[in-house]
Amino acid sequence: MSVYFWEDPLAILYIIIAFLVLENLWGVYLMLRDIHVAYKTQQVPNVISPYLPQELYDKMRVYKIHKGWFTIVHNLFTAVILGVMELYFGFYAWLYGVAGKCALSKWMEHEACVSVIFVLLLSVYFWLKSVPAMIYESCCIKSLQPRPKPPWCSRICHFVVDLVVGAMVTTLVVVALVFMFIGLGPYAPLALYLQMVILTIIILLLIPFLIHPFVGQSVPLENSNLRTQLEYLTRQVGFPMSQVRIIRVHDPNTGSNAFFYGCCCLKRIVIFDTLLLNRGKSDLSQLTAEELGRGLADPQVVAVVAHELGHWRNGHFYKAIIAFQVHLILTILLFALMFSHGPIYQAVGFAPGLQPTVIGCLIIFGFVLIPYMTLSNFSMLSMTRCFEYQADEFAYRLGYGGELRQALLKLYADNLAFPVSDPCYSSWNHTHPTMLDRLSRLEELRR
Repeated sequence: MSVYFWEDPLAILYIIIAFLVLENLWGVYLMLRDIHVAYKTQQVPNVISPYLPQELYDKMRVYKIHKGWFTIVHNLFTAVILGVMELYFGFYAWLYGVAGKCALSKWMEHEACVSVIFVLLLSVYFWLKSVPAMIYESCCIKSLQPRPKPPWCSRICHFVVDLVVGAMVTTLVVVALVFMFIGLGPYAPLALYLQMVILTIIILLLIPFLIHPFVGQSVPLENSNLRTQLEYLTRQVGFPMSQVRIIRVHDPNTGSNAFFYGCCCLKRIVIFDTLLLNRGKSDLSQLTAEELGRGLADPQVVAVVAHELGHWRNGHFYKAIIAFQVHLILTILLFALMFSHGPIYQAVGFAPGLQPTVIGCLIIFGFVLIPYMTLSNFSMLSMTRCFEYQADEFAYRLGYGGELRQALLKLYADNLAFPVSDPCYSSWNHTHPTMLDRLSRLEELRR
Protein backbone atom coordinates (compact mmCIF):
# COMPACT_ATOMS: atom_id res chain seq x y z
CA MET A 1 0.00 0.00 0.00
CA SER A 2 1.25 3.46 -0.84
CA VAL A 3 2.64 5.64 1.90
CA TYR A 4 0.10 8.23 0.81
CA PHE A 5 -2.87 5.86 1.20
CA TRP A 6 -4.84 8.61 2.92
CA GLU A 7 -4.99 10.40 -0.43
CA ASP A 8 -5.92 7.25 -2.37
CA PRO A 9 -9.72 6.73 -2.59
CA LEU A 10 -9.34 3.04 -3.46
CA ALA A 11 -7.12 2.40 -0.43
CA ILE A 12 -9.57 4.26 1.80
CA LEU A 13 -12.44 2.16 0.40
CA TYR A 14 -10.61 -1.08 1.22
CA ILE A 15 -9.83 0.19 4.73
CA ILE A 16 -13.49 1.10 5.35
CA ILE A 17 -14.61 -2.32 4.08
CA ALA A 18 -12.00 -3.97 6.31
CA PHE A 19 -13.33 -2.07 9.34
CA LEU A 20 -16.88 -3.16 8.54
CA VAL A 21 -15.97 -6.83 8.01
CA LEU A 22 -13.70 -7.10 11.05
CA GLU A 23 -16.22 -5.47 13.39
CA ASN A 24 -19.01 -7.82 12.31
CA LEU A 25 -16.79 -10.90 12.34
CA TRP A 26 -15.73 -9.99 15.87
CA GLY A 27 -19.40 -9.73 16.82
CA VAL A 28 -20.06 -13.13 15.22
CA TYR A 29 -17.14 -14.67 17.13
CA LEU A 30 -18.49 -13.31 20.42
CA MET A 31 -21.97 -14.60 19.63
CA LEU A 32 -20.58 -18.06 18.81
CA ARG A 33 -18.86 -18.11 22.20
CA ASP A 34 -22.13 -17.23 23.91
CA ILE A 35 -24.07 -19.86 21.96
CA HIS A 36 -21.45 -22.45 22.90
CA VAL A 37 -21.98 -21.64 26.58
CA ALA A 38 -25.74 -22.11 26.12
CA TYR A 39 -25.20 -25.47 24.38
CA LYS A 40 -22.84 -26.59 27.14
CA THR A 41 -24.95 -25.51 30.14
CA GLN A 42 -27.89 -27.89 29.91
CA GLN A 43 -28.86 -27.88 33.58
CA VAL A 44 -30.17 -24.84 35.41
CA PRO A 45 -27.42 -23.53 37.77
CA ASN A 46 -27.99 -24.74 41.31
CA VAL A 47 -28.02 -21.23 42.73
CA ILE A 48 -31.13 -20.24 40.76
CA SER A 49 -32.88 -23.62 40.58
CA PRO A 50 -35.33 -22.80 43.44
CA TYR A 51 -36.65 -19.89 41.35
CA LEU A 52 -36.29 -21.23 37.80
CA PRO A 53 -37.79 -24.65 36.89
CA GLN A 54 -35.76 -26.86 34.57
CA GLU A 55 -38.59 -26.88 32.02
CA LEU A 56 -38.63 -23.08 31.76
CA TYR A 57 -34.83 -22.98 31.70
CA ASP A 58 -34.85 -25.38 28.73
CA LYS A 59 -37.23 -23.07 26.84
CA MET A 60 -35.03 -20.06 27.61
CA ARG A 61 -31.96 -21.97 26.47
CA VAL A 62 -33.55 -23.00 23.16
CA TYR A 63 -34.75 -19.43 22.61
CA LYS A 64 -31.28 -18.02 23.27
CA ILE A 65 -29.61 -20.49 20.88
CA HIS A 66 -32.18 -19.92 18.14
CA LYS A 67 -31.99 -16.14 18.56
CA GLY A 68 -28.19 -16.27 18.53
CA TRP A 69 -27.96 -18.22 15.26
CA PHE A 70 -30.55 -15.91 13.71
CA THR A 71 -28.49 -12.86 14.72
CA ILE A 72 -25.33 -14.38 13.24
CA VAL A 73 -26.94 -15.20 9.88
CA HIS A 74 -28.72 -11.84 9.71
CA ASN A 75 -25.54 -9.87 10.48
CA LEU A 76 -23.43 -11.83 8.02
CA PHE A 77 -25.95 -11.25 5.24
CA THR A 78 -27.11 -7.67 5.83
CA ALA A 79 -24.05 -6.10 7.46
CA VAL A 80 -21.19 -7.97 5.80
CA ILE A 81 -22.34 -9.19 2.38
CA LEU A 82 -24.78 -6.39 1.52
CA GLY A 83 -22.70 -3.80 3.39
CA VAL A 84 -19.56 -4.62 1.42
CA MET A 85 -21.49 -4.59 -1.86
CA GLU A 86 -23.05 -1.22 -1.03
CA LEU A 87 -19.64 0.32 -0.39
CA TYR A 88 -17.75 -1.37 -3.21
CA PHE A 89 -20.30 -0.61 -5.95
CA GLY A 90 -20.96 2.97 -4.82
CA PHE A 91 -24.56 2.40 -3.69
CA TYR A 92 -24.71 5.59 -1.60
CA ALA A 93 -23.43 7.75 -4.45
CA TRP A 94 -25.94 6.13 -6.82
CA LEU A 95 -28.83 6.66 -4.40
CA TYR A 96 -27.82 10.29 -3.90
CA GLY A 97 -27.91 10.66 -7.68
CA VAL A 98 -31.41 9.16 -7.73
CA ALA A 99 -32.46 11.66 -5.05
CA GLY A 100 -31.10 14.47 -7.23
CA LYS A 101 -33.15 13.24 -10.18
CA CYS A 102 -36.27 13.36 -8.00
CA ALA A 103 -35.97 17.15 -7.87
CA LEU A 104 -39.02 18.30 -9.82
CA SER A 105 -38.27 22.03 -9.68
CA LYS A 106 -35.32 24.38 -9.34
CA TRP A 107 -35.66 24.95 -5.61
CA MET A 108 -35.65 21.20 -4.97
CA GLU A 109 -32.14 20.97 -6.43
CA HIS A 110 -30.77 22.58 -3.26
CA GLU A 111 -28.54 20.26 -1.23
CA ALA A 112 -30.97 20.34 1.70
CA CYS A 113 -33.89 19.05 -0.40
CA VAL A 114 -31.78 16.42 -2.17
CA SER A 115 -30.42 15.29 1.21
CA VAL A 116 -33.93 14.92 2.64
CA ILE A 117 -35.02 12.81 -0.35
CA PHE A 118 -31.82 10.73 -0.05
CA VAL A 119 -32.37 10.02 3.65
CA LEU A 120 -36.01 9.08 3.09
CA LEU A 121 -35.07 6.74 0.22
CA LEU A 122 -32.29 5.25 2.35
CA SER A 123 -34.75 4.69 5.23
CA VAL A 124 -37.09 2.83 2.87
CA TYR A 125 -34.18 0.71 1.63
CA PHE A 126 -33.06 -0.16 5.16
CA TRP A 127 -36.65 -1.06 6.08
CA LEU A 128 -37.01 -3.32 3.04
CA LYS A 129 -33.68 -4.92 3.90
CA SER A 130 -34.93 -5.74 7.40
CA VAL A 131 -38.38 -7.07 6.41
CA PRO A 132 -37.30 -10.72 5.85
CA ALA A 133 -35.62 -10.77 9.24
CA MET A 134 -38.67 -9.24 10.95
CA ILE A 135 -40.97 -11.80 9.34
CA TYR A 136 -38.72 -14.71 10.33
CA GLU A 137 -38.30 -13.43 13.87
CA SER A 138 -42.04 -12.93 14.42
CA CYS A 139 -43.08 -16.23 12.80
CA CYS A 140 -40.26 -18.63 13.66
CA ILE A 141 -38.74 -17.44 16.94
CA LYS A 142 -41.42 -17.92 19.55
CA SER A 143 -41.16 -15.35 22.30
CA LEU A 144 -40.96 -16.51 25.90
CA GLN A 145 -43.48 -13.81 26.80
CA PRO A 146 -46.21 -13.91 24.14
CA ARG A 147 -48.18 -10.68 24.10
CA PRO A 148 -51.72 -10.16 22.84
CA LYS A 149 -51.62 -8.52 19.43
CA PRO A 150 -53.71 -5.37 18.89
CA PRO A 151 -56.27 -5.29 16.06
CA TRP A 152 -54.99 -4.83 12.50
CA CYS A 153 -56.56 -1.41 12.16
CA SER A 154 -54.78 -0.25 15.35
CA ARG A 155 -51.47 -1.61 14.08
CA ILE A 156 -51.87 0.09 10.70
CA CYS A 157 -52.74 3.42 12.33
CA HIS A 158 -49.74 3.11 14.63
CA PHE A 159 -47.49 2.36 11.64
CA VAL A 160 -48.82 5.36 9.68
CA VAL A 161 -48.40 7.73 12.64
CA ASP A 162 -44.84 6.49 13.22
CA LEU A 163 -44.10 6.92 9.51
CA VAL A 164 -45.42 10.48 9.34
CA VAL A 165 -43.77 11.62 12.57
CA GLY A 166 -40.49 9.93 11.58
CA ALA A 167 -40.52 11.63 8.16
CA MET A 168 -41.20 15.04 9.75
CA VAL A 169 -38.43 14.69 12.33
CA THR A 170 -35.99 13.39 9.70
CA THR A 171 -36.75 16.33 7.42
CA LEU A 172 -36.19 18.89 10.17
CA VAL A 173 -32.93 17.30 11.35
CA VAL A 174 -31.45 16.91 7.86
CA VAL A 175 -32.38 20.45 6.75
CA ALA A 176 -30.96 21.95 9.97
CA LEU A 177 -27.78 19.90 9.60
CA VAL A 178 -27.19 20.89 5.97
CA PHE A 179 -27.80 24.60 6.53
CA MET A 180 -25.61 24.57 9.63
CA PHE A 181 -22.66 23.10 7.70
CA ILE A 182 -23.23 25.43 4.73
CA GLY A 183 -23.49 28.53 6.93
CA LEU A 184 -20.74 27.83 9.45
CA GLY A 185 -18.26 25.97 7.27
CA PRO A 186 -15.25 24.78 9.30
CA TYR A 187 -16.95 25.80 12.58
CA ALA A 188 -19.91 23.49 11.98
CA PRO A 189 -18.48 20.55 14.03
CA LEU A 190 -18.13 22.91 17.02
CA ALA A 191 -21.75 24.00 16.58
CA LEU A 192 -22.74 20.33 16.33
CA TYR A 193 -21.04 19.63 19.66
CA LEU A 194 -22.72 22.63 21.32
CA GLN A 195 -26.09 21.46 20.02
CA MET A 196 -25.48 18.03 21.51
CA VAL A 197 -24.58 19.61 24.87
CA ILE A 198 -27.73 21.75 24.84
CA LEU A 199 -29.83 18.74 23.85
CA THR A 200 -28.32 16.71 26.70
CA ILE A 201 -29.15 19.45 29.21
CA ILE A 202 -32.72 19.73 27.91
CA ILE A 203 -33.20 15.96 28.14
CA LEU A 204 -31.86 15.91 31.70
CA LEU A 205 -34.28 18.69 32.67
CA LEU A 206 -37.29 17.13 30.96
CA ILE A 207 -36.80 13.45 31.94
CA PRO A 208 -38.66 13.82 35.26
CA PHE A 209 -41.65 15.35 33.45
CA LEU A 210 -41.65 13.05 30.43
CA ILE A 211 -40.96 9.66 32.01
CA HIS A 212 -44.33 9.31 33.74
CA PRO A 213 -46.60 9.81 30.69
CA PHE A 214 -44.55 7.44 28.50
CA VAL A 215 -43.79 4.71 31.05
CA GLY A 216 -46.73 4.79 33.38
CA GLN A 217 -48.61 6.64 36.06
CA SER A 218 -47.20 7.69 39.42
CA VAL A 219 -49.18 6.05 42.22
CA PRO A 220 -48.94 6.13 46.03
CA LEU A 221 -47.30 3.21 47.79
CA GLU A 222 -50.14 1.22 49.36
CA ASN A 223 -47.90 -1.11 51.40
CA SER A 224 -47.36 0.74 54.70
CA ASN A 225 -44.76 -1.78 55.90
CA LEU A 226 -42.65 -1.26 52.76
CA ARG A 227 -43.03 2.51 53.06
CA THR A 228 -41.75 2.39 56.66
CA GLN A 229 -38.70 0.38 55.61
CA LEU A 230 -37.96 2.70 52.68
CA GLU A 231 -38.32 5.77 54.88
CA TYR A 232 -35.82 4.31 57.34
CA LEU A 233 -33.37 3.50 54.51
CA THR A 234 -33.59 6.90 52.82
CA ARG A 235 -33.30 8.71 56.16
CA GLN A 236 -30.22 6.60 56.94
CA VAL A 237 -28.36 7.79 53.82
CA GLY A 238 -29.85 11.28 53.53
CA PHE A 239 -31.96 10.79 50.39
CA PRO A 240 -35.42 12.45 50.36
CA MET A 241 -38.21 9.88 50.46
CA SER A 242 -40.36 12.23 48.36
CA GLN A 243 -38.05 11.51 45.43
CA VAL A 244 -38.78 7.78 45.50
CA ARG A 245 -41.61 7.20 43.03
CA ILE A 246 -43.79 4.16 42.30
CA ILE A 247 -44.81 3.94 38.63
CA ARG A 248 -47.74 1.77 37.57
CA VAL A 249 -46.47 0.86 34.10
CA HIS A 250 -48.80 0.86 31.12
CA ASP A 251 -47.48 -2.44 29.76
CA PRO A 252 -47.78 -5.26 32.35
CA ASN A 253 -45.11 -7.20 30.43
CA THR A 254 -42.54 -4.54 31.33
CA GLY A 255 -39.67 -6.13 33.21
CA SER A 256 -39.36 -5.77 36.97
CA ASN A 257 -37.07 -2.82 37.40
CA ALA A 258 -35.97 0.15 39.48
CA PHE A 259 -33.47 2.84 38.52
CA PHE A 260 -31.91 6.11 39.65
CA TYR A 261 -31.43 9.19 37.49
CA GLY A 262 -31.07 12.95 37.75
CA CYS A 263 -29.24 15.39 39.95
CA CYS A 264 -29.91 18.02 42.62
CA CYS A 265 -33.65 18.61 43.10
CA LEU A 266 -34.46 16.58 39.96
CA LYS A 267 -33.01 13.31 41.20
CA ARG A 268 -35.36 10.35 41.34
CA ILE A 269 -35.48 6.68 42.25
CA VAL A 270 -38.20 5.11 40.13
CA ILE A 271 -39.71 1.76 41.12
CA PHE A 272 -41.89 -0.02 38.57
CA ASP A 273 -44.92 -1.61 40.19
CA THR A 274 -43.88 -4.85 38.46
CA LEU A 275 -40.97 -4.96 40.92
CA LEU A 276 -43.41 -5.23 43.85
CA LEU A 277 -44.88 -8.59 44.80
CA ASN A 278 -48.14 -9.01 42.87
CA ARG A 279 -47.63 -5.46 41.54
CA GLY A 280 -48.21 -4.14 45.06
CA LYS A 281 -51.94 -4.91 44.93
CA SER A 282 -53.83 -6.34 47.87
CA ASP A 283 -56.73 -7.48 45.67
CA LEU A 284 -55.26 -10.40 43.73
CA SER A 285 -58.37 -10.75 41.61
CA GLN A 286 -57.15 -7.76 39.58
CA LEU A 287 -54.07 -9.70 38.43
CA THR A 288 -53.64 -12.04 35.50
CA ALA A 289 -52.34 -15.58 36.02
CA GLU A 290 -48.91 -14.53 34.73
CA GLU A 291 -48.68 -11.66 37.25
CA LEU A 292 -49.49 -13.75 40.32
CA GLY A 293 -46.38 -14.39 42.40
CA ARG A 294 -44.17 -12.12 40.33
CA GLY A 295 -42.16 -9.40 42.05
CA LEU A 296 -40.14 -9.14 45.23
CA ALA A 297 -40.94 -9.35 48.91
CA ASP A 298 -40.61 -6.12 50.88
CA PRO A 299 -37.06 -6.71 52.23
CA GLN A 300 -35.85 -7.51 48.72
CA VAL A 301 -37.42 -4.34 47.30
CA VAL A 302 -35.63 -2.33 50.00
CA ALA A 303 -32.36 -4.04 49.01
CA VAL A 304 -32.89 -3.04 45.36
CA VAL A 305 -33.54 0.56 46.43
CA ALA A 306 -30.35 0.41 48.52
CA HIS A 307 -28.52 -0.62 45.35
CA GLU A 308 -29.99 2.39 43.51
CA LEU A 309 -28.95 4.64 46.39
CA GLY A 310 -25.44 3.30 45.81
CA HIS A 311 -25.55 4.83 42.34
CA TRP A 312 -26.55 8.15 43.88
CA ARG A 313 -24.01 8.11 46.72
CA ASN A 314 -21.15 7.16 44.38
CA GLY A 315 -22.02 9.92 41.89
CA HIS A 316 -22.47 7.51 39.00
CA PHE A 317 -24.89 9.82 37.19
CA TYR A 318 -22.33 12.65 37.11
CA LYS A 319 -19.52 10.30 36.13
CA ALA A 320 -21.60 8.89 33.28
CA ILE A 321 -22.37 12.41 32.00
CA ILE A 322 -18.67 13.37 32.11
CA ALA A 323 -17.65 10.15 30.35
CA PHE A 324 -20.26 10.78 27.66
CA GLN A 325 -19.00 14.34 27.15
CA VAL A 326 -15.41 13.09 26.76
CA HIS A 327 -16.62 10.52 24.23
CA LEU A 328 -18.61 13.20 22.39
CA ILE A 329 -15.65 15.60 22.21
CA LEU A 330 -13.33 12.90 20.85
CA THR A 331 -15.98 11.81 18.33
CA ILE A 332 -16.54 15.37 17.06
CA LEU A 333 -12.78 16.01 16.84
CA LEU A 334 -12.25 12.89 14.75
CA PHE A 335 -15.23 13.79 12.61
CA ALA A 336 -13.91 17.34 12.08
CA LEU A 337 -10.53 15.97 10.94
CA MET A 338 -12.14 13.78 8.28
CA PHE A 339 -15.26 15.60 7.18
CA SER A 340 -13.62 17.83 4.57
CA HIS A 341 -11.28 15.12 3.23
CA GLY A 342 -12.32 14.63 -0.40
CA PRO A 343 -10.90 11.12 -1.01
CA ILE A 344 -13.34 9.71 1.59
CA TYR A 345 -16.26 10.80 -0.60
CA GLN A 346 -14.52 9.57 -3.75
CA ALA A 347 -13.96 6.20 -2.05
CA VAL A 348 -17.73 5.62 -1.90
CA GLY A 349 -18.33 6.69 -5.49
CA PHE A 350 -18.65 10.49 -5.56
CA ALA A 351 -16.95 12.62 -8.17
CA PRO A 352 -14.08 14.90 -7.02
CA GLY A 353 -15.40 18.09 -5.48
CA LEU A 354 -18.84 16.65 -4.59
CA GLN A 355 -19.03 16.32 -0.80
CA PRO A 356 -22.64 16.32 0.45
CA THR A 357 -23.01 16.98 4.16
CA VAL A 358 -25.37 14.08 4.81
CA ILE A 359 -23.02 11.64 3.05
CA GLY A 360 -20.07 12.85 5.13
CA CYS A 361 -22.02 12.25 8.34
CA LEU A 362 -23.22 8.82 7.17
CA ILE A 363 -19.85 7.51 5.99
CA ILE A 364 -17.69 8.92 8.78
CA PHE A 365 -19.98 8.13 11.72
CA GLY A 366 -21.26 4.88 10.23
CA PHE A 367 -18.08 3.37 8.77
CA VAL A 368 -14.82 5.31 9.15
CA LEU A 369 -15.11 5.68 12.93
CA ILE A 370 -16.03 2.01 13.50
CA PRO A 371 -12.78 1.14 15.38
CA TYR A 372 -13.10 4.13 17.71
CA MET A 373 -16.83 3.57 18.28
CA THR A 374 -16.25 -0.12 19.06
CA LEU A 375 -13.52 0.58 21.62
CA SER A 376 -15.47 3.49 23.09
CA ASN A 377 -18.55 1.29 23.50
CA PHE A 378 -16.43 -1.37 25.23
CA SER A 379 -15.06 1.27 27.63
CA MET A 380 -18.51 2.66 28.43
CA LEU A 381 -19.91 -0.82 29.08
CA SER A 382 -16.96 -1.65 31.33
CA MET A 383 -17.65 1.54 33.28
CA THR A 384 -21.36 0.79 33.75
CA ARG A 385 -20.61 -2.75 34.95
CA CYS A 386 -18.13 -1.31 37.43
CA PHE A 387 -20.87 1.03 38.65
CA GLU A 388 -23.17 -1.95 39.23
CA TYR A 389 -20.56 -3.69 41.36
CA GLN A 390 -20.04 -0.51 43.40
CA ALA A 391 -23.80 -0.09 43.94
CA ASP A 392 -24.06 -3.74 45.04
CA GLU A 393 -21.23 -3.17 47.51
CA PHE A 394 -22.99 -0.08 48.88
CA ALA A 395 -26.15 -2.11 49.52
CA TYR A 396 -24.04 -4.83 51.13
CA ARG A 397 -22.33 -2.32 53.46
CA LEU A 398 -25.78 -1.15 54.57
CA GLY A 399 -26.60 -4.73 55.59
CA TYR A 400 -28.73 -5.77 52.62
CA GLY A 401 -26.37 -8.30 51.05
CA GLY A 402 -28.55 -11.34 51.69
CA GLU A 403 -31.76 -9.63 50.55
CA LEU A 404 -30.02 -8.30 47.43
CA ARG A 405 -28.83 -11.80 46.59
CA GLN A 406 -32.38 -13.15 46.82
CA ALA A 407 -33.69 -10.19 44.82
CA LEU A 408 -31.24 -10.83 41.97
CA LEU A 409 -32.23 -14.50 41.78
CA LYS A 410 -35.95 -13.70 41.73
CA LEU A 411 -35.61 -10.86 39.23
CA TYR A 412 -33.70 -12.94 36.69
CA ALA A 413 -36.31 -15.68 36.95
CA ASP A 414 -39.24 -13.23 36.69
CA ASN A 415 -37.74 -11.38 33.73
CA LEU A 416 -36.82 -14.63 31.95
CA ALA A 417 -33.21 -13.50 31.55
CA PHE A 418 -30.95 -16.42 30.66
CA PRO A 419 -28.62 -16.69 33.67
CA VAL A 420 -25.49 -17.95 31.89
CA SER A 421 -23.32 -15.96 29.49
CA ASP A 422 -19.81 -16.12 28.08
CA PRO A 423 -17.55 -13.66 29.98
CA CYS A 424 -15.99 -12.29 26.81
CA TYR A 425 -19.37 -11.78 25.12
CA SER A 426 -20.74 -10.16 28.26
CA SER A 427 -17.83 -7.70 28.51
CA TRP A 428 -18.48 -6.44 24.96
CA ASN A 429 -22.29 -6.41 25.03
CA HIS A 430 -23.80 -6.11 28.51
CA THR A 431 -24.35 -2.97 30.57
CA HIS A 432 -24.72 -5.09 33.72
CA PRO A 433 -22.60 -7.97 35.02
CA THR A 434 -24.28 -11.34 34.75
CA MET A 435 -26.33 -12.51 37.70
CA LEU A 436 -23.75 -15.20 38.53
CA ASP A 437 -20.93 -12.61 38.49
CA ARG A 438 -22.83 -10.31 40.82
CA LEU A 439 -23.60 -13.16 43.21
CA SER A 440 -19.95 -14.18 43.15
CA ARG A 441 -18.86 -10.63 43.99
CA LEU A 442 -21.33 -10.50 46.90
CA GLU A 443 -19.87 -13.77 48.18
CA GLU A 444 -16.38 -12.25 48.05
CA LEU A 445 -17.56 -9.31 50.18
CA ARG A 446 -18.68 -11.75 52.89
CA ARG A 447 -15.20 -13.20 53.29
